[in-house]
Amino acid sequence: MDYYYDILLNFQDNYYMFYEWEENDNIEFVKKIPIIRVDNKTLNDMIFNTIAVKKDYLKNILNKTKLKQNNTLKYAAIYSDGKNNVALEFNENGVVVSKSSLFLDDEININEFMYSISLSKIDYEVIKKNKIIKETRQEIKVKKVLQTEIKSMYRNKNYSKLKYIYLEWFNKLIDDVDLMQKEMLNKLEENLTEKEYQIYEIIKLSYNNV
Repeated sequence: MDYYYDILLNFQDNYYMFYEWEENDNIEFVKKIPIIRVDNKTLNDMIFNTIAVKKDYLKNILNKTKLKQNNTLKYAAIYSDGKNNVALEFNENGVVVSKSSLFLDDEININEFMYSISLSKIDYEVIKKNKIIKETRQEIKVKKVLQTEIKSMYRNKNYSKLKYIYLEWFNKLIDDVDLMQKEMLNKLEENLTEKEYQIYEIIKLSYNNV
């Protein structure tokens, strides 16, 4: 078994590039973790889909990922095709439960190391084809907050706040609150602009002033 040492990993349900990591994420300093070379198709399935490996395979990586203070991750490893990499954590059934990207320096180091490592064939199945997320983590967060707030204002009949947000957003005012809600939610189906970020900040500020 080959290993990589002293690396920061950010295991999440979704796969986020290192530049999308956030301050409140549970970022782990990993002292030692197995690295395994796979082919390009296997790596793409690992990154973009939810896969499950055979339970027998888990014995190969059991407790081999070492954290600080002698703690371990039970089933984890870094997988690479020599060009791209992903760290995976599995549950006891062999299903991937979290993923982490790598910092660029670690990507480069591991890719160089891959030339000396034999290719491994892993028996796995794709149990869920994940939707490719084209939006950034921040964009998804902003949209979710705006959608939740709009629906909440409408549901609770807080029409004065709904009209205020609509006016700030579209620079006009209409009497039909049903149409207001529909227009705002439809707008969030499109790519975000600076205006949506401004509305997001207004909503955050409204709660800070409560």
